[in-house]
Amino acid sequence: LALIVLAASAGMSLAAVTPTAPGPGDSFAAGSDCTIKWNADDAGEWKNVSIHLMSGSNDNMTEVTTVLSGFDGTDPSLSPYNWTCPGVDPYSAIYFYQAGSSQDKANSAWTTRFTITSPDGDSESPEYDTQPNGDAIPWGEGEM
Repeated sequence: LALIVLAASAGMSLAAVTPTAPGPGDSFAAGSDCTIKWNADDAGEWKNVSIHLMSGSNDNMTEVTTVLSGFDGTDPSLSPYNWTCPGVDPYSAIYFYQAGSSQDKANSAWTTRFTITSPDGDSESPEYDTQPNGDAIPWGEGEM
């Protein structure tokens, strides 16, 4: 029975684009390339995907801008994707990406927070050291 369950679960996959980068400690200067990487949806369901640059707390995320929309999340050749990092306020380690599909809005996925610096490489500490629930994840609100 265990082999049957294992064989059945091996054939199942979660339908979603899974962001893999950027990660903690990654930093990108405004005006230079920002690189986003993800694993494609191998279940073949996420065919209309958008990626947004976000800020805010884990429970109250705010869209800063749309990075990419309407792409086929089942096509692995589209990752990595480079785009020009925008000028933001503040320059800080408070930004992250959200990937979502119009076919499956409940299963959006996120990167961890990363830094967007000034063109000269300057940044400031996040406004908050912890999430509102106490988790030790620094955050803040950013805008373009």
